[in-house]
Amino acid sequence: MPKENVIRKKAIDILEADGWITWFAPKVRFKQTDIFGIIDLLALKGKKKKNIQLTTLSNVSTRKKKITNFLKENRVEMTVEIWAWNKNNKEFKIIKINR
Repeated sequence: MPKENVIRKKAIDILEADGWITWFAPKVRFKQTDIFGIIDLLALKGKKKKNIQLTTLSNVSTRKKKITNFLKENRVEMTVEIWAWNKNNKEFKIIKINR
């Protein structure tokens, strides 16, 4: 399983090649760095924005549940994209969670 920073680098390369600017919280040892615990990467392009949770294909259901619960419990309306790295196909599967 690739480390999170390897997956993040692949996602950033894809986004920046398509004209997006990206930002992620720097890692702090022994501290949570996800934004609200559900967003790993922010991307902006003109008036568009993406809130992205990075994971591997095997962890999609866990991340989906975590994001859905957070949005519901906090009554937040937004879209979060789960970018799940498929190591066999060497590509991301993108799943959108809307609330």
